[in-house]
Amino acid sequence: MKEIFDFKRFGRYFRYDLSHAVSNYWMTAIILGLMPVIWFLLRFFFKIISGEPGFSGDDMYTIWPYITMIVVCMSFGPRVYGKLTEKKTGSDWITIPASAEEKTLSMLIITCIVLPACMYALCVLGNILTPSILRDAKSVLPFSKGLFNTGLVDLRQQGVGGNFFNAPLIIWLNWCQQILFFTLGALCFKRNKVGKTILCLVGFGMLMSGLTMLIFHTTNFNNETLSNLFGDFDADRAQFWINLALNAIYTVVFVVLIGAIYARIKTLKA
Repeated sequence: MKEIFDFKRFGRYFRYDLSHAVSNYWMTAIILGLMPVIWFLLRFFFKIISGEPGFSGDDMYTIWPYITMIVVCMSFGPRVYGKLTEKKTGSDWITIPASAEEKTLSMLIITCIVLPACMYALCVLGNILTPSILRDAKSVLPFSKGLFNTGLVDLRQQGVGGNFFNAPLIIWLNWCQQILFFTLGALCFKRNKVGKTILCLVGFGMLMSGLTMLIFHTTNFNNETLSNLFGDFDADRAQFWINLALNAIYTVVFVVLIGAIYARIKTLKA
């Protein structure tokens, strides 16, 4: 058992891994998390010089959460774990006294729990420190709707009531899926890690679209297609089944990514 997992050994390795991640990414995380403050200061600066802000803070307020999520998911893995494919860094990392299981678990905790929690905290702080955004906000955490509702379906736009497909598990698994894709790419590719990972994602998306078309004969799910799938169309029933399907799909992809990362760590040779 100790060859696979030892709590004391894992604790030592996790502290090392976390310290390494912080030293390599803390500046990027702070800049992204506090972007509303930076944007507010830029607006204030341009207003002093020209008398007019020149651009709307509302635009930044709308797109900033999405930009933050995309940049973090794409950059964290290559920045923190990308050098493991290099000969010197990879060789040193391989000799660290920790099993592949412990290294994989540490990586998962950092990317899927610690990092999103820290980014959320930084986003809260950025919101609080930005007077113009805070004054117009309707709640203490107004950004959370934009940051974590990516890809969710608003049934009101579909004309079937006021329910949302916003299961927390789907939201978290969506984050995990995106960041683990790029982390796996960082471990697999020696050059052009982000670009090659994006190409793989495009290929995967094309494959999934093909499978969706093969199974459902469409990739456009609207009222008519949902009615055909579920019989008598009912918003609550549709929400239940779609949430169930999304949870199942994200969970399968999540498990596959964890398995692929573990296999890569176990066989990694710099």
